[in-house]
Amino acid sequence: MIDTVIFDVGKVLVDFKPDELMERMGLSPEIRATLREKMFGVPLWNELDRGVMTEEEVVEGFIKNAPEYGREIRAVFEGLYDAITMMPYAVEWVRSLKERGFRLYILSNYSEKLFGRTKDRMGFLPYMDGAAFSYRYRLIKPDPAFYRALFEEYGIEPTHAVMLDDRPENIETARSLGVTGIVFRNYEQASAELEKILKG
Repeated sequence: MIDTVIFDVGKVLVDFKPDELMERMGLSPEIRATLREKMFGVPLWNELDRGVMTEEEVVEGFIKNAPEYGREIRAVFEGLYDAITMMPYAVEWVRSLKERGFRLYILSNYSEKLFGRTKDRMGFLPYMDGAAFSYRYRLIKPDPAFYRALFEEYGIEPTHAVMLDDRPENIETARSLGVTGIVFRNYEQASAELEKILKG
């Protein structure tokens, strides 16, 4: 019997579009491609989410990867908060599950300052029974220890839970711990799969 739904945040309940931000800033396609690789495609980003490095340390690391674009890297990083918007379906989806009696939780890789500056955009937070953001635990998905920390803190029985996440590797870990997993591709697909599971 599933009584618990665990949500990822990024690309599930909120959208993150750094490419659109960089385009609005007037950066050329070549610079955007470089920054995608040197900023968003490197392990440094995980360390920010893990909460073990400061924003300045991470930015300096990005600049070392592409020193010729130091000014652009700083500008993009400072503007990242504007690359995050809540999905239009998020509040109604979460609220409807809550009204049906399901326990709702978040398990998300998210940095501290980014959360501080975007939490007001997360209209679904009041409906959650609890949340585990990576910076608080110094752990990130898909590390099983992060999942177990959520289970232990909130008394979640993994076999009674279903988790939605856009990254297959995160869902693989959830399944290895006994959680029913849904790889989120879009709202229509994920909500249909979720309803099939919830209705048994």
